[in-house]
Amino acid sequence: MKKLLFAFVILLVVLIGCSIFDFSIDVKYEVTGSANKVDVTYANKDEGTSQANDVSIPWSYSFEGEGDQFVYISAQNQGQSGSVTVTIYRDGKKFKRSTSTGAYCIASASGLL
Repeated sequence: MKKLLFAFVILLVVLIGCSIFDFSIDVKYEVTGSANKVDVTYANKDEGTSQANDVSIPWSYSFEGEGDQFVYISAQNQGQSGSVTVTIYRDGKKFKRSTSTGAYCIASASGLL
């Protein structure tokens, strides 16, 4: 009985170290569109808020998140014309997307992983 219990404990320790118990989620924010420059605000990997100002698109940011983590991105067109699309990918699949068109328009997307 002790050998069986020992074998079970060893198996459990090995499995805990395996990726089968990896609950991380690959998150990618992406900004695309026809606007020349945008200001981007997003929830970063540390669940804080970051900004990238006057950036060219396409633009992206990736990190590893966790379940029930809040994700958010917004991008504001800095010109008189053009479109802005923001997309959040969850493990490589489109999770949220928003598009806005016009002068100084804002597109935003958010959700819980």
